[in-house]
Amino acid sequence: MKLAVIILGLIAGLGSTLTFDFGTDCAECEDWFVVLDGVMGGRSTGVLEKKTNSYVLSGTISLENNGGFASIRTSYRDYDLSGYTAIRIRYRSMGQDFGFTLNKYRQFWLPNYKVNLPVSNGKWVEKRFELKDFGTYRLGRKTGGNPDIEDLSNIIRLGFISNTKAATVYSFEVDTVIFE
Repeated sequence: MKLAVIILGLIAGLGSTLTFDFGTDCAECEDWFVVLDGVMGGRSTGVLEKKTNSYVLSGTISLENNGGFASIRTSYRDYDLSGYTAIRIRYRSMGQDFGFTLNKYRQFWLPNYKVNLPVSNGKWVEKRFELKDFGTYRLGRKTGGNPDIEDLSNIIRLGFISNTKAATVYSFEVDTVIFE
């Protein structure tokens, strides 16, 4: 039964893409929202602004009161990514590396999968990553391992999160996220 589900997921994904084009009237893009370390007592700030061709998250990372992160995330929904093998992200950033995350659990302390998006010093870059190369992280620390097809079929949230625990002013602008 499990093999049948995996095969159906692969067939369903052939030739299709899952795209978040933040410069269009993309209905899925309206689903993204800010989560700051204030949920755990931190004092970082962040504002999400829709521009003509992108979304921009900007603010300050504060380490006060055990803070240290800013993020944008989707609401919980089913993202069966088992039919995709890679992701392309077009972004530019200042002040912080960011990570792109795939979550399969609602509980923040359980593992997620992440790749690093190095600070681009304000220049637009496009990075491509194989989904099998996402690292497994728990509470921001790499634990080893990578997602398999079953993990990718159970993703419930996507997101971007500051990846450098340092007090800084930051700006992270994303144009497109394309699963292929």
